[in-house]
Amino acid sequence: MEESFVPKYYRIKEEIRRRIASGQYSAFQRIPSETELAQEFNVSRGTVERAIRLLVREGILFREQGKGTFVAFPRLDEISFRLSDFWEEARKAGHKTRTRLLKVEKRPADELSASRLEIALGAPIIEIERLSYIDDVPIAYEFRRLSYELCPGLLEEDLENSSIHLLLIDKYRIPLLKAVYTIEAIAIEGEIASLLEVAPGTPGFLVDRLTYTKGLKPAVWFHQIYRGDRYRFTAELAPFT
Repeated sequence: MEESFVPKYYRIKEEIRRRIASGQYSAFQRIPSETELAQEFNVSRGTVERAIRLLVREGILFREQGKGTFVAFPRLDEISFRLSDFWEEARKAGHKTRTRLLKVEKRPADELSASRLEIALGAPIIEIERLSYIDDVPIAYEFRRLSYELCPGLLEEDLENSSIHLLLIDKYRIPLLKAVYTIEAIAIEGEIASLLEVAPGTPGFLVDRLTYTKGLKPAVWFHQIYRGDRYRFTAELAPFT
């Protein structure tokens, strides 16, 4: 197709996309205003607005009232992943990941923890809270609760730089045989919204996982809240028989 037949708004849209892909405009950077872009491309402001509106619709850009238009964080649904290896897949795709330890403590099991882990009310448990980042953006808040008797040495581990799941399997030789996941859409509120640096009420995903050890006894109750503005979950299923 001759370039003269390509609409001006489309050429501007693709040029902005190219600048994002090349790193000229980076994630969360404010792009030039519609007036500035109109002057640069020698077009009307309406033409630029149409190009930006399409990029917002595609999730490439986002607008903040009174502040301008910004480059969105790359949506991680472009990565093919299973829930168990999401962070590894993010690293393979070139994203920088890290974890911040918020809390680790031994305490008595409350009623809900005792019920989920099938232990006595008040029995000692280990509670771990962490915040996970991708490219220095907080993406997920998590807590784990497990019986203290299952693995008391976990309190002495470097839980900020280690995979808890792999510590249990590889170092402490605890067989984790089955995991049951529940995923639901939620509104992120309160302290979790603050930790994830989102406004209260922002949509998110709640992942609840109960992992079982030998005898199909619950071993670890894992609870994670993901920001919903960064990716969606994709499930990969075996063929039905």
